[in-house]
Amino acid sequence: MGRAKHLERLKNMLQQVTPGSTLEAAGASLESMELPDQARGAATEGLKKLNATESLRDDTIDLGQQNALEAIVLPKLRPVVFVNGDTFSPPPSPWEFFGNADVKSRIDKVIPSIGRVELPGHPSVPYGGTGFIVGPNLLMTNRHVAQIFTNGLGQRNLVFKPGLSSALDFKREVNGNTPELVKVTKVVMIHPYWDMALLEVTGLPASRTPLPISIKTPTELAGRDIVVIGYPAQDWRNDQALQNQIFAGQFNVKRLQPGKLKEVRTIESFGHDVKAVTHDASTLGGNSGSAVIDVATGEVVALHFAGLYLDANFGVPTYELARDNRVVQAGVTFTGNVASTTDWAAVWRLADEGREFQQSAPTPSNQGTSMQPTQQAGNTATWTIPLQVSVTIGNPSLGGAPAVSVAPTRSEAPVEAIEQGSSIAAASSMEAATEPSVVEAYAKFNSASLSGTSFSWKGVLATAVCSHLAYETPQVIVPTVRERFGMQACEFVQTDATECFVAATPDTLLVTFRGSAGLQDWLGNLNAFSTTASYGSLHRGFYFAFQAVKSSLEQVIRDIGTDNRMLVLTGHSLGGALATVAAAEWATSFQIRSVYTYG
Repeated sequence: MGRAKHLERLKNMLQQVTPGSTLEAAGASLESMELPDQARGAATEGLKKLNATESLRDDTIDLGQQNALEAIVLPKLRPVVFVNGDTFSPPPSPWEFFGNADVKSRIDKVIPSIGRVELPGHPSVPYGGTGFIVGPNLLMTNRHVAQIFTNGLGQRNLVFKPGLSSALDFKREVNGNTPELVKVTKVVMIHPYWDMALLEVTGLPASRTPLPISIKTPTELAGRDIVVIGYPAQDWRNDQALQNQIFAGQFNVKRLQPGKLKEVRTIESFGHDVKAVTHDASTLGGNSGSAVIDVATGEVVALHFAGLYLDANFGVPTYELARDNRVVQAGVTFTGNVASTTDWAAVWRLADEGREFQQSAPTPSNQGTSMQPTQQAGNTATWTIPLQVSVTIGNPSLGGAPAVSVAPTRSEAPVEAIEQGSSIAAASSMEAATEPSVVEAYAKFNSASLSGTSFSWKGVLATAVCSHLAYETPQVIVPTVRERFGMQACEFVQTDATECFVAATPDTLLVTFRGSAGLQDWLGNLNAFSTTASYGSLHRGFYFAFQAVKSSLEQVIRDIGTDNRMLVLTGHSLGGALATVAAAEWATSFQIRSVYTYG
């Protein structure tokens, strides 16, 4: 996102979160805040310039003024509050009314039934997100959270991934109290349209009662005060100082996050253009699966699932879930009945048949011949090039021998930056964690093995593990590399369908490319005509896939620093091809130590 666009979003967000919805109101809010003079002065000056400028440019306000606005106004107006002992302290103005007896009572009633979705034994991810009780022994969370540890879609053939399990911990509060766990014993539903899943739990304490689930329409609820309750996780890709300020340096624990419910907007989710309700609370990735609560009634009005930085968060409207007979019959505690719908009959039918809806993707706009599928049915697409080729993209299963394997396609939910007013939807789907050999490989990863100047089996293990990790989402990749592997830096880079990450040690920059994980990747693979570069003739699809990400990747490499560092390039499948192209492209630009590729 360019800086001018960033400033436009900041301006819109400031208008949205201040009383009166004007920048003048934001200025009044600044004057009423107890802030250091320097910080208030920078923010006030930035506000004046934003208000006076209709067409924003990169230099409309300086970085100091921008940072002051983001680090003062939004955290003050969309704060976060610790939950302790199933209750909370009232947030600051303008949310001090949360301390009123009736409001606090309603919120306190829902807190005990919201917990953290634990992933015991998972090699990289300690927890998947948030969940809450919605019926007798029934837990609701996001589909993309449940799919970390489950296989299947719809209501048939739903199973746990081998070797993985889950539980819900109702505590995980900042005071470090004793966990209160209930085991997830059954997968009840993975919704084929909405980012929602239902799971069965056992051993539910009497105090953890089902929450009331609203049947009000998003139109009726627009403008309501809401509170999001969940477990925000640190986002390693974005400003750490700002996150530490907003979240007091404490992540992964239960928080209360006030905001306003907004209009319905369309967003892509699992290949569908869904009409989601929006809100503007301060959330982070661990909030996936959080309950969005109407402060006036104490009812759940949405299931939080995604967000865009300085724009909006997105939730599945509970009204829409109430219109689905299958959700109602599963036992969700709706506050009433609404007319059912057949809007999702087609996707349910596909799920019942063991298939998933596939949205056709446009052919990448590369130079040369493009190829549109002439037929498409289910997971099979047919092209004429002029030979007729049919390709079936299934769900690859992991064998025992290969060191790496293709992970399943991830949700297409947004993965933009997430601080105040937004969140991350995507979550881990590390299917390879089901294989003991892969778990052992992660445990044996040693970044020092990347320093060797000749072939080594330890280098093979390290680059194979990273090639496997590349199929994960950014919020899994970055903390795994930085915290588990102990490397100095990690940056995720994506342009169009090409994804990779850069990790650093004192003497190495490791660049890892992801392999094929979706239809757009396969369209690139099938663009098999040749093209010519200074170093020879090569596959056109691989060449343009690398060119898409080249400039962004080079900027990240230079930002991390090439002094005393040599490049190691790796990747699996398509990622291996891109690593090879990168080696040729950068032969005279960077010092390359080694290239490890996997098929």
